[in-house]
Amino acid sequence: MDLLIATLAGWIAVQTGLSAVPPPHSELVTPTTMTETAFGPGVAASPLLRALYSQPAGTVYLRKNWNSSNVRDRSELLHELVHHFQSVHNLKYRCGAEREKLAYDLQIKWLREQGVADPYELLEINGFFVVMAAVCRDTDHD
Repeated sequence: MDLLIATLAGWIAVQTGLSAVPPPHSELVTPTTMTETAFGPGVAASPLLRALYSQPAGTVYLRKNWNSSNVRDRSELLHELVHHFQSVHNLKYRCGAEREKLAYDLQIKWLREQGVADPYELLEINGFFVVMAAVCRDTDHD
């Protein structure tokens, strides 16, 4: 895992022009633990939540059945590593949601470089989803 994180982090540094950062902690967790980390206790586990970065903990959480040989799973790690870069470099955004644009843009680019013809199809999203994921809402401010 350390080598994969270092490789993906190097790619992110090249793409963004940001300096390398110390690697985050990474942890495989159950869907329930991941959902509680994201939304608090008492929220039903979400099968859609596959990876998560916790800025306060400096930790990337991946679901227990995460597989390093699966290109989608590796792209999800890359997405969360982008958030780690944003955090360590203290990049400023109007709201937390705006952080998603860079993470999705780089995830899509990386997947294309891996030979994935339609990264949106692989991730089961579309361009509109990415736009909406990055929209600030009145209650979502850093």
